[in-house]
Formats: sequence, C-alpha cells, structure tokens
Amino acid sequence: MRWYHSLTLRLLLLFWALLFAVASSGFLLAIWYSQPETPEPLSAEISNSLSPILSDPSIFSSLTPGRILAGNYRVAAAVTPEEGPTRLQLEPNLANTHRRELLSLLDTQQPQQLRLPNGMLLGPFGFEAQRILLIRPLTEEEREQQQISAKQAEDAQTLVLLFGSLLIAVLLGFWLVRPLKKLIGATREIAAGADKLHLKRLPKRNDELGELARALETAAHDLKVSRDAQRRLLSDVSHELRSPLARMQVALMLSQDDDADANPHLVQMSRDVDRLGTIIERILSLSRLENGLVKLHPEPVNTYELAQTLAADLTYVDEQQGKRVLVLKGEWPVTATDDELLRLVIENLVRNALQYTDGIIELSCVRHDNDNCTILVRDHGDGVPEAQLEQLFEPFYRGDPSRNHKAGVGLGMALSLRAANVLGGSVTARNHPDGGLEVSINLPIQHLQETEQEQQEPA
Repeated sequence: MRWYHSLTLRLLLLFWALLFAVASSGFLLAIWYSQPETPEPLSAEISNSLSPILSDPSIFSSLTPGRILAGNYRVAAAVTPEEGPTRLQLEPNLANTHRRELLSLLDTQQPQQLRLPNGMLLGPFGFEAQRILLIRPLTEEEREQQQISAKQAEDAQTLVLLFGSLLIAVLLGFWLVRPLKKLIGATREIAAGADKLHLKRLPKRNDELGELARALETAAHDLKVSRDAQRRLLSDVSHELRSPLARMQVALMLSQDDDADANPHLVQMSRDVDRLGTIIERILSLSRLENGLVKLHPEPVNTYELAQTLAADLTYVDEQQGKRVLVLKGEWPVTATDDELLRLVIENLVRNALQYTDGIIELSCVRHDNDNCTILVRDHGDGVPEAQLEQLFEPFYRGDPSRNHKAGVGLGMALSLRAANVLGGSVTARNHPDGGLEVSINLPIQHLQETEQEQQEPA
C-alpha cells in the first residue's frame, strides 16, 4: 500500500478541508455583518429643530469641527470655501476612524443620517458654499438596536461554527463508521460460518480498511476450506474407528464362553472396548454439533412424556440407577423441537449426575411464559466449587478429583450445551441453596407451524 493511500492521511486531509470550509463560512459571515451602515433620510423633526440655528450666517460661519452646536450636537466636519482650493476640516478623532464615511456623507445632496459605533452622523447642512456635518450621541433605543445587531452577528457566527462542527462530525463518522459496521457484520458472518461476505465495494479500497476487508475475505475462505477438511476427517474417522471397534466387540463376544467371569482379561478388554466406543461416539457427536452437521427435525414433543421415557429406559438398563431418577410433575410444555436432540441434552445431564452422586436425581420443569421454559436436573450431592461452575461445560473437563468419578471423560455436559444451543436454548449450572448441583436447560417453546415457516425462509 502506497503512502498516499493511507487512511490516516485521507482522514487528515478531509478534516482540514472541512475545517477550512467552516472557518471560511464564519469569516465571510463576519464580513457580511461588519459591512458599514447605509445612510438613511434625515427625519423632518431633526431638520426643523436645527433649521433656526443653522439659518443664521454668523453662527454658521463660526462652526468648526469639535464645536458644540446645541444640546448634544457637535460639529464633525466642515467644508469652507476660501481663495484657491476648498478647505476641508475634520474632527481629529472621527477622521482617524471614520474618514471615509465623513467624506462620503459630505458629497450627498440631501441631508441624511448615518449611524456610527460612537454616534449618529447628520448632514450635510449648507449655507451658501459652506457645508458641515453634525454628530450626536446615540439614544438608548439606538444603542439597544446596535447591540441587537452585534448579537445577531455573533449568534450567526456561532451557529455557523456549531453546524459546521456537526457537519464535520457527521461526514467523518459516515465516511469512517459505515465501513467499520460492514466489517463488523462480515466478522459476524464468518463466526456464523459464511464463506462469502457482503462487503460490496469495500475490498476495492486502497487504504487500511480495504486491506482489512480483503484479509477477512481470505480468512472466510480459509475457514471454509478448514471446515470442509474437518468434516471429511470426521467422516473418515467415524468409518475407520467404528469398523474395527465393531469387529473387536464381535471377536470378544465369540471368545467368551458361558462363564463370562472365567477370563478376567477378556472382561476388562470388553469394558475398555465399550468405553472406547462411547468416547468416540461422544467426540463425533460433539464435533458434528460444533460444525453444524446436525439437521433439526422438529415435531411436537411432550417434554413430560420424554422425561418419563428417559427414566424408564435408564431403569431397564440399570434398575438401581433408574430408581434414582425422579420425574416431578409441573408445567411441562409441548413444544416443536427435535426429539432425539432434546433427549440427548437431558440424558447426558442425568447420566452425569448418576455417575457423580449417589442420591436422588430430580427432573422438573418451570414454565415462565408461553415462549420459554426451564427444565431442571438436580442432584443431592456435594455440589461444585463456584470457581469451577463455568468450566463444567468445557470439553474433557472433569471436576474436583474428590468427587466420585466412576466413568466419563468430561464430554457429557459439553455435548448437552452444544445440543441445547442447536435447539435455540442454553444450559447453565449452579449450586442449589439446599445442596447439590442444579443444571438448568433453558428452551424456547415453539409451535410446529412457526418452526416450519422459519425453515422455509431463506437464510
């Protein structure tokens, strides 16, 4: 990437361009409001009040700049004809600050008034070839009007600067935040498993954002290739591992005679083969869930009957363990979900509790509203240290060694969590206030029509 494609340089140039535009607008606005006042016709009242004084030749000829005429009126400028060029006299203070206004007003034909910052300029008044300008202090009303005009100019400049700053922020935010939102959306698409990102023209940019967009596209493609390779590997592992295990189980069955306990080595080998098969099956199930290879088959499921069937199946396999599973009555809902996957969630949690405790395992359900319910699996053991509750759902994690580890490799609860996520729910664990570990399966309650409609909508 070349240096002139840098996002930092572009932001700096854009910022200075917008700042220059705002400053120029404020400067032009200040010039506009600072334009000199335009002369206005002199009121008849003032003309009538000054006419008696200015009509006396002796008084008029004696008027020089700075002289007080009457009341608050003072001579500001005078043009006196003499032999040779005409003599121009200006009051020194006014000549330093308002010479142009004085000369401009002396050239007018009719008497006018011009408001200055420090007084009201009146004139010209003439007698024969002599002309004079008068000035008086501003009245209270005129000062207020002058202050209002100055305040309006300041407010206008403030508004220009304020809206200009807002414009700079909006443009910079739009120019910078919009592509960042696209990149955030692309990151979420990658997390969801997409291999094609909706970045539009963003990867064609030559700055850092374009480089990041191209990197995300490459990452999405690489992850897709990795997922495909992982799925092929799972398929191969599933076939290559299950086949020899099945043959080993058959060979062990044929090797054993009627007295199953005659050869303890064969008995131990049989147990290890069964356990290895269970471990492989759970690893493959967990991998299929994490890679989205499990497809849901929603149908109306009576969760209470599902829990009772699960308890009955456990009793059939092991009567002593089955008697320890107690299904409590409650607000068990009928929901449209995958029967096998929901059974997988509950069965793994129940088997985990049976392996680590010796007491009763309670299954209950709490219905929060028409859309959500919680299935509770509680044992009456010693519980789990609070610091280890979050780690229970990590694959291959086994809790405190002081607990009774009769079997298992730490995949049951991890598998339940992934399966619950596929069903749109979640699994959490806590220590029950009355003792024991309580695992909550939070599930949405859906009707079959709603589920079918969601599946028909394009992803």
